[in-house]
Amino acid sequence: MNITINEKAAVAAVGQKLIHVAQKNHSHVGYVCAGNGVCQTCYVTVEEGAECLSPLSDVEKAFLSERQINAGGRMACQAVLEKEGTVTILSRPEEVRSMLFNNPLGLFSYGADMGRDTAEKIRPGISNLIARIQTGELKSEDPMGELMKALTGAVNLVIATLPDNIPFGLGEQLKNLASSLPRNLNLSLPLNISIPFLSAGEEKKNTLIAVPVTARKS
Repeated sequence: MNITINEKAAVAAVGQKLIHVAQKNHSHVGYVCAGNGVCQTCYVTVEEGAECLSPLSDVEKAFLSERQINAGGRMACQAVLEKEGTVTILSRPEEVRSMLFNNPLGLFSYGADMGRDTAEKIRPGISNLIARIQTGELKSEDPMGELMKALTGAVNLVIATLPDNIPFGLGEQLKNLASSLPRNLNLSLPLNISIPFLSAGEEKKNTLIAVPVTARKS
């Protein structure tokens, strides 16, 4: 499976959802509602390989405007890789980021389009949401697991992109610092965090990071 997310090659297999592929490859794709198709932060534009993906789900039909669908818009939490091929996608945050640097004036029309899309689909979107609440479809089978996936993906994304976003040579210094840190920290709540910019020639291993979680009874 050849898949590119935000201009970077990714590893994927048939049967995976785009959101899980993005998380595994530390790609900048939003993930807030645990894959329930509510927040739309996982919106992506499929630039190539739409035929390799599953058909639009009822959730996507309810929330995505005709303009978005015609432009290749999908919700990564809904779209599944169904067959081998080449797929290229661009996430909304990266699209905005690129526009900010290359065509800042285009952000005005982009924002206007988003506003029209929201106005067009707000009623069917709410209707779909209410129907799923009534039928219990918004319940996650593994809420803690989904939370950990989202948190792990976010931390990995920061780690993977931080050196490239720090100016004046500090990124290279950060890489050198990371290579000198202990490879494993056996703490209580492990997340599968990888550091992709370790020094060349050294074996890459996962670093376990503990994240304090406080649960309150309602």
